[in-house]
Amino acid sequence: MLNSGDHVDHAYSSSPDASDATRAILGLLRERLRAADDSGAAGAEETLLSGLRSVPGILHADLRAADSTSPPDTERFWPAGPGRLLVVTLERGYDGSMVMEALACLAAALEAIWHRDAESRAGSVPEDFALTKAKTEFIGTVVHDLATPITPILAYAGLLADPDTGPLSPEQREFVKVIERNAVRLSDLLNDLPLLADPATPELEMRRERVDPMELIRDMVTQVRPGALHAGITLRYQARPGPALSCNAIRVRRMLDILLTAAITRSSPGDSVMVEARPTVDGWSIDIDCRPGGDSTGAGAGQEERTGQPAGEQSWPRIGMARAIAGMHGGTLHITDEGTKGSVIRVELPWEPVRDRREAP
Repeated sequence: MLNSGDHVDHAYSSSPDASDATRAILGLLRERLRAADDSGAAGAEETLLSGLRSVPGILHADLRAADSTSPPDTERFWPAGPGRLLVVTLERGYDGSMVMEALACLAAALEAIWHRDAESRAGSVPEDFALTKAKTEFIGTVVHDLATPITPILAYAGLLADPDTGPLSPEQREFVKVIERNAVRLSDLLNDLPLLADPATPELEMRRERVDPMELIRDMVTQVRPGALHAGITLRYQARPGPALSCNAIRVRRMLDILLTAAITRSSPGDSVMVEARPTVDGWSIDIDCRPGGDSTGAGAGQEERTGQPAGEQSWPRIGMARAIAGMHGGTLHITDEGTKGSVIRVELPWEPVRDRREAP
């Protein structure tokens, strides 16, 4: 038989003790302050939420996006960062002021985690800038260290080729030409390194001058024609008169050198390469037309037979560099592969850079 004391003890024991929940929540916060930040924002938030769900009196706890929808009466919520809320469902009797204040502190901790993560993401921009700067400095060092010995190599090769230095046999003269040609090519490659690092470097874009495309094409064809004749390839050009082109002359020459050299390399003896430059409504169009000879299976097919690789765009050496130079001038570069009929590469360059037109008064 129960007496009144027994009844009172039973009633007291059935009442929830909210202080346990308060101590548990504060314990989560204390552990969070002691923990290292090596788990990331998502890991830290999930640790807090998992611990909160195990607190006595907490039926549910989650982070939700803040919207205009009113939460149910059974849920309590606190701001936990921009655009989100900490939503908690409590058992009856656990909604006292101490528990509420502890939950508010935990929501503030979640908001602090969000802000710390946002600052960390924003801090990645200077790191990217530092990486870009380090890359630029490294490329500059490489260019300087490799370019330094090229100057005396070219100088001494010129002295050897000078008749006043001493007579050379025909074979020796060919050796000197090989030295000069490869030294110049290495120098050109070193000049391309900054462009490879950043094709849109403003410093490169600003070095513009007025160039006559007819003279430019004539000079470049004259430069590579000996190599074409030695390979048994017919190289011709046709340039129509037109307005001058505003461009970085050094880079455009480099682009044409890459394309003409690649066209000759891909061709077989007896093939022909035709270069045509003509003015258009928007600028200049330059076509390099590679056609097979009478007994040839085609420039593209010849390349595939020699290397075993497809004769498409990937068979053009250093095409990426040429395309970057065209893009630097606001132009385009397209390759049309016609199979056994040959291939055509077209470069289109505007009269002037789009940016220069926009800045004109």
